Amino acid sequence: MDSRWFPLPRRQVTIQDGFWKRWRDLIGQTTLSHQFNQLQNEGQIDAMKLDRRFHRGWELADPWLSAGYWGGSVFWDSDLAKWLEAASGRLEQHADPALEAQVDQIIGLFEQAQLPDGYVNSHILTWRPQHRFKNLRDLHELYCAGHLIEAAVVHFEATGKDRLLNVARRFADLLISKFGPGPGQLRGYPGHPEVELALMRLYRVTGEKRYLDLCRFFINERGRSPNYFEQEAVQRLDTRPFRPGHPGSPFAYMQAHEPIRQQTKVVGHAVRAMYLFAGAVDLALEDGDEELLNVCERLWQDVVTTKLYVTGGIGSASENEGFTRDFDLPNENAYAETCASIGLFLFAHRLLQARLRGEFGDVMELALYNNILSGISLDGKAFFYDNPLMSRGRHRRVPWPWWCPCCPPNLARLVSSLSGYLYSEREGEVAVHHYVTSEARARIVTLNVTSGLPYSGRSVVKVQPKQSAELTLWFRLPDWSRGSHQVRVNGAEVTPAPVDGYLPIRRTWAEGDEVELQFSMPVRRRFARPEVEADRGRVALSRGPLVYCLEQADNGPDLEGVIVSPEAEFQAVERPDLLGGATVLTGPGSREEVRTKQLYTDEPPPVERVTLTAVPYYTWDNREPGEMQVWVRYGSS
Repeated sequence: MDSRWFPLPRRQVTIQDGFWKRWRDLIGQTTLSHQFNQLQNEGQIDAMKLDRRFHRGWELADPWLSAGYWGGSVFWDSDLAKWLEAASGRLEQHADPALEAQVDQIIGLFEQAQLPDGYVNSHILTWRPQHRFKNLRDLHELYCAGHLIEAAVVHFEATGKDRLLNVARRFADLLISKFGPGPGQLRGYPGHPEVELALMRLYRVTGEKRYLDLCRFFINERGRSPNYFEQEAVQRLDTRPFRPGHPGSPFAYMQAHEPIRQQTKVVGHAVRAMYLFAGAVDLALEDGDEELLNVCERLWQDVVTTKLYVTGGIGSASENEGFTRDFDLPNENAYAETCASIGLFLFAHRLLQARLRGEFGDVMELALYNNILSGISLDGKAFFYDNPLMSRGRHRRVPWPWWCPCCPPNLARLVSSLSGYLYSEREGEVAVHHYVTSEARARIVTLNVTSGLPYSGRSVVKVQPKQSAELTLWFRLPDWSRGSHQVRVNGAEVTPAPVDGYLPIRRTWAEGDEVELQFSMPVRRRFARPEVEADRGRVALSRGPLVYCLEQADNGPDLEGVIVSPEAEFQAVERPDLLGGATVLTGPGSREEVRTKQLYTDEPPPVERVTLTAVPYYTWDNREPGEMQVWVRYGSS
């Protein structure tokens, strides 16, 4: 465990230009304002005033009949907190007095709503004050607390102001007094993991070990027998069956079916699973807990080898917003929630600090450029909650998924903090995980990276060491390059031997040294294992980090009739006029024509030759409504 890496903090990395600079500016200049207005219109902001006139919920004659779970506001505080975190990330990059005033306004509401003992939760305080910490399974108190703490840490790091941090610490200190193995404490844990990640961040920014201890308690206590959620239901006289139609164990939905150290398969709710595993890796790294780290890697392998969509989505079923059985990856009904891929991204990033292996960075990149980025429209004002791989034209982004608006601010906070996920360092070494045009200021060296991704595989890294010293730079070798790459140092080709998916270059670097990396970007045909029933006899196209899809806008209707032959060669074509500027794939295909009204016929359908155009998956549904397919029929016609 002493080989641990440490992420280069956001404030030491500046994204300067290119693809992700445009997205960060769009979110900072447009999306955050749009989301603030939606939070105002839907009631989340006014709800913090603790006035029932502004708070969507209801009183119940029997307080546990249906639990009031969908009163509409049970997790509203988390939506505000994620927005605060995203806005704070923006303020770290760019002065914006109007945005800062909005941030201060919401912080003020949290301050006013907080009770003297530190408790703050607008839903509980407005609608059910007698139910504090009595339904951890359903009421999202600790989930909301976690997002508040994370927002507070980022706000403090970004601005140096401690108003929100003080609110978060008082709440966290209350949790320390309420939860644990001691006399009179609750041996409970959150129904929706998240606070574990937050407590680790709070521990790291304050150095207070008690936050680490509470994180450890929550992770180690979860899933023990007797099950805490069953015990608290008895105590509150709640006799309703819990999720009787849930796939598998009902407590798997909450990641409480068994202790994490005993788990071998990933089950249940996808977001909850990823947040729990990410927190567990954080804890394992801090404690030097090799056993827990091995468990997390075992669960990682289960996800990526049996449950991962080609777009980086996870969680195939809407019934539990999560996992069913191995290789159950439907396309049209794919859930693939945006938040779940964000959780996968966070899980992979933490594993990357423990073990520098390219596979973790590859999955981060896959999820980021595809399933995550698909969650927002090109104008920054509409969002997907779920991300199917096939549509008949009815699946559209919406300005605000009011029923559960978790994904829009979650996506915004990830992109606003993206600079903190690009590099890592340890003594005498710096690793470049993602090729983004940026300046990275590590302890021993400054790197200036210029990258053409996602459409060009060329990146140039200018090296500025703080002093003359031998050091190692590690460059991730993307899986999509299929091992075809060139590396030059000051114009001379070098051939570093790959190590676990990275190219290490060790030398005494001098001011002005330059590394040029050219990764091949072939058009790849992707095929699924035969166990993936939905994709048998089908092909998906990708190039570089991007997965592609066919849309009706380019290829006409009835995409189920389109066939790609084994001989078809697709070419990458730059289209600056299309979808904000994109590289598309064009190639020959065929289309079966329907010329009969009969259900069955003795004659095969006639086939016409067509030219197909595939666009990046993240860009789909930004034009008129129409069909979309990632997996296209494959075979001779």
